[in-house]
Amino acid sequence: MELLKVQNLNAFYGNSQVLFDMNINITKNNIIALLGRNGAGKSSTFKAITGLIHVNSGSILLKGKELIKQATSKRALLGIGYVPEDRQVFPEHTVEENLDLGKKNSSEGKNNWPIDKVWDTFPILVQLKNRMAGQLSGGEQQMLSIARTLVGNPEILLLDEPSEGLAPIIVEDIAVILKNLKKLGVTILLAEQNMHFCLEVAEEAIIIDRGRSVWNGSLKDLQKDTKTRDKYLAI
Repeated sequence: MELLKVQNLNAFYGNSQVLFDMNINITKNNIIALLGRNGAGKSSTFKAITGLIHVNSGSILLKGKELIKQATSKRALLGIGYVPEDRQVFPEHTVEENLDLGKKNSSEGKNNWPIDKVWDTFPILVQLKNRMAGQLSGGEQQMLSIARTLVGNPEILLLDEPSEGLAPIIVEDIAVILKNLKKLGVTILLAEQNMHFCLEVAEEAIIIDRGRSVWNGSLKDLQKDTKTRDKYLAI
């Protein structure tokens, strides 16, 4: 089932256009990688979907409902869950308090993420639940940010550069969590530069370049397509 459909989206920071006729289709219960170089427009795409930057034209449909004119808070209530690149945990609150602050039911009034399920999915957070979030490592904060978004029962999780700046062993831990989330039916749009990480957790990819979606298909096909990777992803 088509969950999120972005059509011909044009978005701006002030007077500067950053997205040009962007198109994205996301089906339910899937992890899709949004790939591109630094500055390609990955984070801008997320900010446009969440309502954090101005959209001049186009359409953003979540389960068939138009979001363009909805405030950011309303989009969150309707099911857009956003984990930003800088995590944005509440540093002077404990892990458990951060989770409490993120709690809300789904748009259908359901709670698919009770706290016991969170502890089962993120076992590392159990032993840290009374620790201040500002005292956590970068990887621990990343896991907390994902968990805090999930307790808001989103329809889709927008996950921005989760592997950036983290040690390889922590990246592997996050990959395991994302694969488990997929098994639990969570839909994720994952913005990343780490191709190896994406191959481990996702099956499909969308490439963005200079604010435009320029390629989409399976990651296995992309792995074989050196011409496309060299053109749009090589540094």
